[in-house]
Formats: sequence, C-alpha cells, structure tokens
Amino acid sequence: MSDKKKIPYWLWVLIVLFVIVFIAIFIITLGNVKVGNQSTPNEFKDNKEQAQRRHGKLKLLIEKQEALKVKLEKRFKRIYFIIRLGFIVVWGAYIYICVLLGHVNNLEDALNYSEAVILVWIALNFLTFGNLSNLNAFIDLIKMRLQNWVWGKYVKLESIIDINKREITVLEEKVNIPEKK
Repeated sequence: MSDKKKIPYWLWVLIVLFVIVFIAIFIITLGNVKVGNQSTPNEFKDNKEQAQRRHGKLKLLIEKQEALKVKLEKRFKRIYFIIRLGFIVVWGAYIYICVLLGHVNNLEDALNYSEAVILVWIALNFLTFGNLSNLNAFIDLIKMRLQNWVWGKYVKLESIIDINKREITVLEEKVNIPEKK
C-alpha cells in the first residue's frame, strides 16, 4: 500500500464550493468589492499627480494654440485687406490712365468707364464660367486656397483647441476628486 495520505472527499467538495462562491461573488460585484476602510494606493496618487502635471501642460498648450490662432487670423485678415486694397489700386490706376489719355474729364465719365469695365468683366466671366454662381464658387475657391496658404498645417487648430479644453475639464474632475481616508 502507499504511504501517502488521501485527501478526504468532503474536503474536495468544500474547496470546490469555496472557489465557486468566490467566483460568483466576483462576477456579481464585477470585481468592485470594497472590504472595510481602505486608503488610496500609491498608484492612484501617482495618477492624480500625473493628471495635475498633464493639466498644467495642457493649459500652457492651449494658451499657445489660442495665441497662434489669433496671430493667424490677423495675418489672414491683413492679406485679405491687402488684396482688396490691390483691387482698389488697380481700379484707381485704370481711372488715372483714362484721365491722362483724356477720356475722363468729370465724375460721370469715370462712372461710365467703371461700368464699362464691370460689363467687360461680366462678359469675360460668362464666357469663362457660364454664370455668376460659378464666379462665386471660383472666388470661394480662391479664398479657401488663400486660407490654406495662411493657415497651412494649422487648418484644424480650432478643433484641436476644443479637444484639449475637453481634456482639461476631464483632468480637473480627476484632480479635484476628494481623497478617501
């Protein structure tokens, strides 16, 4: 016979029942069993400190991004103003040349020549684009390309700022959670 002791049958049943009860409790509580008063583990404190550091970095990042956004908007407005001013200068030069050539002697002549240029512009537009709505689409395309040229890689800057602001609110909630003692 063997010298080994056999584990009694009732002990196996007791071990299996204990494991089944333990698994059932774990599943029922989804692993969120709170046993007595617990202090916050160090890893949660580290997460809170990490969230505070991330919060500070995000605040600085958002300030820089908003400053960049203001700078780019000013640049775009300045360039757009220069383009408008350029059109006015071209029109003024046209009227000035007409005055030098003797075609414009008074305000009525200046208006007539301006209207003539507008009619020529509309005729060229009709020959090129077909109708005025296509001209509007072309002008919008030029404006969009100008914006892309100014904004470049920062086209989605506003949405990035919004995402970072949402993350700051989440981090503020995480940081302001009172510690449990």
